[in-house]
Amino acid sequence: MTRYGAGWLLLTLCAGLLPSAGHAQTPSEQTLTLELLQRIERLEIEVRYLRGELEIQRHQFERLQQKQASAANPVSPQSAVAPIPSASAIASAPTSTTAPSAPPAGTEQADFDAAMNEWREGRYPQAITAWQRFLNVYPNGKLAGEAQYWLGEAYYVSRDYPSAKDAFITLGLNAPQNSRLPDALLKLGYIYEHLGDASRAKEVLQKLVQVYPHTPAATLAEQQLQSLR
Repeated sequence: MTRYGAGWLLLTLCAGLLPSAGHAQTPSEQTLTLELLQRIERLEIEVRYLRGELEIQRHQFERLQQKQASAANPVSPQSAVAPIPSASAIASAPTSTTAPSAPPAGTEQADFDAAMNEWREGRYPQAITAWQRFLNVYPNGKLAGEAQYWLGEAYYVSRDYPSAKDAFITLGLNAPQNSRLPDALLKLGYIYEHLGDASRAKEVLQKLVQVYPHTPAATLAEQQLQSLR
């Protein structure tokens, strides 16, 4: 089985499993997992900061180019003044007074089931929207951790790897005892390999095997590590 085949197999299996990690983290293991996720998050923040700095420099360069182009081709005063709209045009202009629609009322379980149904039917964009809405409405609900995990899965199967990575890291930071965490760490390892970061992929998968040694996710992680050596 290829490394990508293993990932798709896990997706298929996870869709029908009840949440059960099969291994309870000790306090020291939980600390190791949190430290890893926190370090990954810090590195991600640093990367985003550097990208932001580059984006600022790009905008500054574009503005400089625009100023130079304007200096080379000055605009006449007549063409620079915008025409004043007529009173009839103002009166006929459409106005938006419709308030944004609120999410449909329901119970936490019903809303979770509705989002899961979108996932099972393969409507992944709708599933992403449903999971996001669920987490906004029930941020501290008993199913919030499950919703966070499946949000990551929906991003993953849609091949939006950066968003999937953020979703799985958020699960580990906000719900370190969630039974889905071994699978989330496995997907993080897959994601880093997809993104070309083999060293980070190895680190995450090795930590998964160390902290959750007797789980299906650890077995798949060991197989993946063999292909990364």
